[in-house]
Amino acid sequence: MLNQLDILAQRVGGSNELIDQWILARRELLIAYYHLIGLKPNKEKHTLLDENALDDFCHKLVDYLSAGHFNIYDRIVQDADDTSSSKRIISTQLYPALQANTKQIMAFHDSQLETAIDHDNCMEFQQALSDVGEALATRFALEDKLIQQALEYKADYLASLPAANNPDVSRLA
Repeated sequence: MLNQLDILAQRVGGSNELIDQWILARRELLIAYYHLIGLKPNKEKHTLLDENALDDFCHKLVDYLSAGHFNIYDRIVQDADDTSSSKRIISTQLYPALQANTKQIMAFHDSQLETAIDHDNCMEFQQALSDVGEALATRFALEDKLIQQALEYKADYLASLPAANNPDVSRLA
């Protein structure tokens, strides 16, 4: 997932400050996730897992999900014109899918990740981490489509401006 993020950052990095911040937040979440999944339960009954890694991941996960729903998605939708095909795709397809994904991830968070980890439930915990990883991969694919729609809208908008009013277009001429 980090490789895909690097490709996305190379493709769209620098085009929008909000998107750049979003990509950075995703990177921090992925690093916390990778740190957490690197933890393997030992056979010894008294060996503890790193609770700090779990707390860090859970904190970053909730922050990331909240920022998306209460800040980033709304700002992207507001930037698109009401009549644009990008806004229709965002509003009718991507946003509802992201909402459902958030509910799915928060259900994992509330039922599995917030509970204490011990020798008896380590397999359930590992499965929950795997499920969260899959849900995050789905989310990132949806968010990448959202970013693409936002950038397409911006490109279409800039192309519709007269060249004299649009330095980006006049440079292309």
